Amino acid sequence: MHNLILFGLMALIWGLTWAAIKFGLDAGAPPILLAGLRYMLTAFILLPIIRELRSAFSEGRSGRIIASALLTNAGTYGLLFWGMQTVPSGLSGLVNLSLIPVLLFALAVLVGEDRPTWRHGLALGVGCAGLVGLFWSRLAEQDAGNGMGLAAIVAGTCCYCIGSVIARPLVGSVKPLTLTMLHAIIGGAALMAISFAAGEIQPRALNSLASWTVAGSLLYLSVLGTIVAYTLYLRLLEAWGTARAGLYAFISPIIALAAGAWLFGETIGVAEIGGTVLLLTAAGIALSHNDPSGDRRTNQK
Repeated sequence: MHNLILFGLMALIWGLTWAAIKFGLDAGAPPILLAGLRYMLTAFILLPIIRELRSAFSEGRSGRIIASALLTNAGTYGLLFWGMQTVPSGLSGLVNLSLIPVLLFALAVLVGEDRPTWRHGLALGVGCAGLVGLFWSRLAEQDAGNGMGLAAIVAGTCCYCIGSVIARPLVGSVKPLTLTMLHAIIGGAALMAISFAAGEIQPRALNSLASWTVAGSLLYLSVLGTIVAYTLYLRLLEAWGTARAGLYAFISPIIALAAGAWLFGETIGVAEIGGTVLLLTAAGIALSHNDPSGDRRTNQK
């Protein structure tokens, strides 16, 4: 029962993450800057409790740490936050959360961890069908921004999955919170540099950061969305295993859709419902696979 409560809390936090992002964006915070500040705040919070950061870079791990940080933090959330300017929060959460297990499942074949089976083909086929339906509905609205935003979210999810595969050998040799801290520093710094280069850091943008809405968004994303939920996930991963802990991929997207409809009046039409069913079915096919390595993690930091 205790683990079930932790699981429910984790799924709820990650499901509401998308609403927190949308609140920050709607309050005027530039997307790349908001993403960068999220991770810089995370690094600031974790800094007093993390020791031996330098040792994490020993034994040839430097390149892998930097590459995975740039992909899982900078690439992923730069694209996600940018895409969410035009894509509803619920749809953003659905696409990202349900695609993660599907793409990791497919990448396992590409990196030689799994042999290709009918499950891989079926998961990818069903997942792609769901995405086609969602893209079709976005483009049918005759707004190119909708399609570009959704494409950015899919691209960001791909960055996350590739970065996760690169980071996988680090698990065990580097403590989880230490790795989270390093990813936050490297990814956050990269996002801040991109934000500066893109001209986001202007007086108007800086004024928006002083609002309670943006401050609350950043605190939620850093403390709850990154540190608390990820710690809960690691605990459940140890107690339940990868497949059972990864079942959040069925719960959190529904929470994200419901929160978007309730808080922002986002429409859930036939296309969204159909895409949801197909993407969650694909996630189910992927998560039902018995992973012999026990390390196909679908964590969302």
